[in-house]
Amino acid sequence: QKWFEGFNWEGLRKGTLTPPIIPSVASPTDTSNFDSFPEDNDEPPPDDNSGWDIDF
Repeated sequence: QKWFEGFNWEGLRKGTLTPPIIPSVASPTDTSNFDSFPEDNDEPPPDDNSGWDIDF
């Protein structure tokens, strides 16, 4: 396909392609490049009491 024309397939196969973005990382546990999200709620969802799962 014309869209892939000139793509370095050998570099992809060998893992030698240069990444388009190289983030700066201060340590193995540095998460500064990720968005913050609220903690998950550990409570199970409420039962709707419809009985749809009674056979399970």
